[in-house]
Amino acid sequence: MPQILAIAVCISDDVTLSDFVPPVEILSHLNLADHPVFGPTMGEVPYRVTIDYVAPTMEQVVPLLGRVAPTVNPTLTYANALASGKQFDILWVPAGPMDYVTGEKKTPQVEIDFIAKQAPGAKYVMSVCAGAYQLALAGILSGKRATTNKSVYRAVVAAAPKDIEWVAKARWVVDGNVWTSSGVSAGADMALAFVEHLTSAKVASFIRGVIEIPEVTDQDDPFAAVHGLV
Repeated sequence: MPQILAIAVCISDDVTLSDFVPPVEILSHLNLADHPVFGPTMGEVPYRVTIDYVAPTMEQVVPLLGRVAPTVNPTLTYANALASGKQFDILWVPAGPMDYVTGEKKTPQVEIDFIAKQAPGAKYVMSVCAGAYQLALAGILSGKRATTNKSVYRAVVAAAPKDIEWVAKARWVVDGNVWTSSGVSAGADMALAFVEHLTSAKVASFIRGVIEIPEVTDQDDPFAAVHGLV
């Protein structure tokens, strides 16, 4: 009997869509194990997933690029998720609002509080791009290695607490049960590595072949050099 992993995607206005839409599609492929055609070719998949999109309110979440981009309909509010007593297995944290010039925190406090309260009981906590800043504000990265989008790396490091070991050159970084990735598309690479971690290389290879993303390692990070970090 497969185990169900409950995933909370932590969002608010000004979220970066590509930090979570491709990765959650990748993770949703685990549910294809029950498909009569695809399932037999995947290999053994011990997990299935459910996904909630958690936001400050049930109003549509408007992403960073405004209403020219798709909006997101939340399935839960942070308050209701906490009031229900539900513990999520995986927190997925995309980049949210931040002033990259001043370092001013713009992420709703209710989101930071939710991450801080859920993280101790979660099996995995994962961020993409400047989502690492939300994790830092919630105290999740204290004493840990982490990375973030290299185009805003200096701003995030400057604004975050000083007890984090930031890794300038990495596509993604794993420290215990905390996974952080570089910018945007790196989230999909991390998601595939995570699938392999949960299941097997065969399952990850199957999904990679369906969505046609070339395989990379956690060290394949050309953007650290592009942005003068190495």
